Amino acid sequence: MKKNLYFSIFAGTLLICSCQNELYKDATSEYRSAQGAYIKTGESSQVFVEEGKEVDVKSITVSLVQQENDTKTVTVEAGNKEQLEAYNKKHGTDYLMLPPEMYEVGKEVVFNSKQTLQYLPVKFKDVKFSLQGSYALPVKLGGGTVPVIDSESESLIVLEQRIKTKCLRIDGYGSEDAKMFPDDFKVDQWTMEVMVNRSAYQSNNRSICGTKLVSGSGALDEIYPRFGDVTIRPDQLQFKTGGSQIDVPADVFTAQPDTWYMIAFVYDGKKNYVYVNGELVADREIRTGPYGLVGFWIGGTNELVREIRFWKTARTPQQLKQFMWKTVDGSDENLLLYYPLNGKKRNLETGEITEDETMLWDFSNNAKHLPLPSGAKFDDNDGKGFMFPLVD
Repeated sequence: MKKNLYFSIFAGTLLICSCQNELYKDATSEYRSAQGAYIKTGESSQVFVEEGKEVDVKSITVSLVQQENDTKTVTVEAGNKEQLEAYNKKHGTDYLMLPPEMYEVGKEVVFNSKQTLQYLPVKFKDVKFSLQGSYALPVKLGGGTVPVIDSESESLIVLEQRIKTKCLRIDGYGSEDAKMFPDDFKVDQWTMEVMVNRSAYQSNNRSICGTKLVSGSGALDEIYPRFGDVTIRPDQLQFKTGGSQIDVPADVFTAQPDTWYMIAFVYDGKKNYVYVNGELVADREIRTGPYGLVGFWIGGTNELVREIRFWKTARTPQQLKQFMWKTVDGSDENLLLYYPLNGKKRNLETGEITEDETMLWDFSNNAKHLPLPSGAKFDDNDGKGFMFPLVD
């Protein structure tokens, strides 16, 4: 699979990447003569892991300013609630505390003679991810036989789910329900998200998904995104709505074959926005007022498609990025439609998810299921599954 537009290729079932704070200072520059222990990897790091796996990670690196001739130790605290709350407040995040039964953290870091760098031993075990948000584990250096540099004593391990899934392979025949909602059904705001992967972008007017114009709706209510038109290239994205359209400039986004894109269209009641992989690529004020929603369709030229979501709210850029490659909570009251397109269905009463490839199952509370198109199937990528975020 080719490199995603905004993501570097990851390898294995686990990815670790550190996120340095812009104000981070090299602790050794402030402690040229005094001894001190500090977290070298910065105030946060990110770990991707498959659900249910047990993995040892080396996300946090602890260092000493100077070498010592004998063994030194630094104690470690993990799971401090106040530390997580302070981090969320500072960065505008809403990370959830990782439950204690899902991790093991060493209680101290040991430096043998002449050593100045050690990994903090962390194990994640049988992780069950929450649909409410991302888990995080705060860690903090404490006492020991060397002092701790307070300004560099804390860090946060953010857990992100590596999802292995089937995806719908659809070619030539779409699926629709022309009377999905009542004729007078309207929403003041909305967001539509859809993930696609196509082998080629060579023909015009290759639709994605959208609303059906039937009795009770009008041209202003149309939601019709596609690749290609007579005035743009086949690899350009166009969003038709409100009797007009938004053409995403080719120098901002050009679709590449065999590449996954999560595309989001947002209406906040005044303006329309287009995002690709969490990045804003176009916006324009076309119309105001509520949209009338009656029918909904999924285009037959998508080839590989998954995670179609329609919300009755304008999702924020932070929400779009946070849940870009993930599944979301089907019971969210703001979800009007939710098609994971993974060959599974959700029981509305129990929340249980089971295998069933007979329909395009709507995981939202509205249960607006769509028929499986002729010739469509749930592709398991030759038994390997499709991995998100993307791996080679």
